[in-house]
Amino acid sequence: MSEDTNLTLRRRLLRIHGTILTLVAAGSAAATTIGWMIGIGPLGFMQQNPMVWVGLIQAYLLLTIIAVLLILGAGRPHTKKWHVVGALAHGPPLIAAFSSLDVFASMGVFGIIWVPITFHIIFLSLETLAAVYRH
Repeated sequence: MSEDTNLTLRRRLLRIHGTILTLVAAGSAAATTIGWMIGIGPLGFMQQNPMVWVGLIQAYLLLTIIAVLLILGAGRPHTKKWHVVGALAHGPPLIAAFSSLDVFASMGVFGIIWVPITFHIIFLSLETLAAVYRH
């Protein structure tokens, strides 16, 4: 693979990752805020326990910032550090998800939790490979 093709793929990965992460994080921030404010839907419980919203909104907005930085980093001359950032961004959600599997099971969402876990594992792997593969 030529150096130009390699760099193009790296930049494309950062842009795709950043775009998906922006949409998911911003959408999750909006959904949790609606649940907290209106008190309906699967996130409606946050109206009774607003501290849950406080933690989630911080996490989602921080991930939105990281996602935008990935998109901006795709245009920089050296992308390696941005792949490291992209990989590290998936650590906390994976730690939280794997350490809370019993909580998800008790809520009846054990099956669906594997969708975000799979997303995080895929992008953690892609960004890690892009970071360690020779630039």
